[in-house]
Amino acid sequence: MQERVRWADVDLVGIMRFSAFTRLLELGEQELMRAAGLPFSLVFDRPELLMPRRALAFEYFAPARIDDLLTLRTFVSRMGETSMTISQEVLIAESVTSGTGTRVATATMTVVCVSAAEFAKQPLPAIVRERLGGFVLRA
Repeated sequence: MQERVRWADVDLVGIMRFSAFTRLLELGEQELMRAAGLPFSLVFDRPELLMPRRALAFEYFAPARIDDLLTLRTFVSRMGETSMTISQEVLIAESVTSGTGTRVATATMTVVCVSAAEFAKQPLPAIVRERLGGFVLRA
């Protein structure tokens, strides 16, 4: 998907704040789930299971500036029994079309499936495994 760097995303010198990248990761995650036929409204309509975040990591390579058009490449980089890792690559879109592909940042986020009542680990639901199976790539 593509997303522009917004005014609220930048700091006083006009580059994207590190904390604004979490918004991009969440957008990518939501669109990945939708593309897999798992809109959040379906996934989170099961109040007995939750998928909280366990780990989050970003690595920054180049600045993104206000109004830059970014390309977000989001995929599942690991699917375990009770958790999965969602990865994202952020590139400046104009660079992608010209073939240079300026990488702005990468991110990984691990989510764990737990029971709502005890917060105990649970296997990922079969529907999540099946529908996200085609989106598993190795980072």
